[in-house]
Amino acid sequence: MGQNFINLKILYYPMMILLQMRWSLICTILLIFYTQNIKAAKILVLATVSSHSHAIFTSAITSALAARGHELVVLSPDREKRAIRNITTIYLEGGYDDKLFNINLEEMPSSEGLLDYFRMYTEFSTATCQTLLFSPGNKKFHRDHRDHKFDLILFDIGCSECFLKYAHVFGHPPIVAYSAFFTIQPYNLGNFYNPAYVPHFATGFGDRMKFNERLTNWLYYQYNSFWRRYLYLPAVDRISDAFFGFSEPKIADLEREISLMLTDDHFSISLPRPNVPAVVDVAGLHIKPAKALPDDLKEFIEGAKHGVIFFSLGSNFLSKHMSQQRKQLFLEAFSQLPQRVVWKYEDETLQNLPKNVLVKKWCPQTDILGHNNTVLFMTHNGYLSTQESIYFGVPMLGIPVIVDQFQNNAKMVKAGIALRLDLKEIHSTEQIKNKIMTILNNLSFREKAQQMSVLFRDRPMTPLDTAIYWIEYVLRHKGAKQLRVASLDLAWYQCYLLDIYFLIAVSVFALYYILVAFFRAILSNEPKEKEA
Repeated sequence: MGQNFINLKILYYPMMILLQMRWSLICTILLIFYTQNIKAAKILVLATVSSHSHAIFTSAITSALAARGHELVVLSPDREKRAIRNITTIYLEGGYDDKLFNINLEEMPSSEGLLDYFRMYTEFSTATCQTLLFSPGNKKFHRDHRDHKFDLILFDIGCSECFLKYAHVFGHPPIVAYSAFFTIQPYNLGNFYNPAYVPHFATGFGDRMKFNERLTNWLYYQYNSFWRRYLYLPAVDRISDAFFGFSEPKIADLEREISLMLTDDHFSISLPRPNVPAVVDVAGLHIKPAKALPDDLKEFIEGAKHGVIFFSLGSNFLSKHMSQQRKQLFLEAFSQLPQRVVWKYEDETLQNLPKNVLVKKWCPQTDILGHNNTVLFMTHNGYLSTQESIYFGVPMLGIPVIVDQFQNNAKMVKAGIALRLDLKEIHSTEQIKNKIMTILNNLSFREKAQQMSVLFRDRPMTPLDTAIYWIEYVLRHKGAKQLRVASLDLAWYQCYLLDIYFLIAVSVFALYYILVAFFRAILSNEPKEKEA
């Protein structure tokens, strides 16, 4: 029996290797086929969100497109770090001015509510639109490229809708939208998220909601729709009209021309939701395998006998903006841990550092998370950081700052791979230490994070390859009108069948009154018949 098992193994493994080689060969042939059947296109990239995380997401897409021979012109508030063949970057000045990004973490609203989020979103979006649209770089681009022809517009839909009028300037080429965080904007493509089981991102609810939660969720969706249609887009339209010099078409009309949307989402880390064919999930497309660490980090991390904790609040909300008291509480808590701590701290001026703490102004985040000695990620739970932690199977201690981060953290807590630490509620070192040790002493956090990592990675092709395939699909098929659902051409009352429900209601009431009148007539005639 044992010998037969060994023989089966000898046969099995070579067969599996051959099958894997065959599939690799097929994928390579398909890649070559599609490369040969899509001619180089001229693509305008509106990467006009003042956010380094958005820039990371955009760079992954543009670099891949450029490597396939496409010519890209990228409008961005981020300076070009290195020259890339086929990419011309138009720098938009002022996107990271202190007036936009001097954010004090201690002054952030403690509420997780929708009103706070939309107020901040509107203020930030209109301020950045005003700054970037009227920047010298954009004025020069607008003046020098009026007669250019683009085959496609690639558009970061978050906080930058005012730039969408370039679609009208350049003759309405196909538009592919994308976003580096989950949004509910796919409704522009006919995507309907049923509030009965798809929670609004600001609620923190799961997909099994009680009556009061479903009611709250519905109200959030209704207010979101009202705010965007009647408050936000008109404000952005006014700024856009002033720059471009025309008021028609409106931004809302141009959004309906979007052919495809790439969303930074995936059912393994989010909740399952229905998507129309024109909405494609590509979460994690920016993530690359971990590389070797710089020497100082490598020595510090690999010398940690009890593992390393990585602490970063991302690129928009900076650790240096915490109060001095709060910083000291973190340092005191870290000094009591057996683990070493790498803290991304933006100016490296922290005093009296414990021996087990290393402060770095910049850190290669994915390379640290991908190291076997990393045992915990203390994060703001931004969507890209959350995905990276999941990809490498590292549990999290979330310190969310704004609404979408609270939602991200809530999902990770529910999945059993994270806990939450409220920044404004930290008053002692014990609060920090207890949360950290709860995660590190309970192996289930690590095990569940690794299980989620397997689910997140298990796809027929990489998310970046998926994104490139669908962008080129839109190019090959001149806008891919076949992806457009008919609901976009229906009136709102037709889409929700309100005219049908109205007809049914009228018919029921009409039948009711006919029957009432009929029986009244019969009953009123009976006494007369008896008298006769």
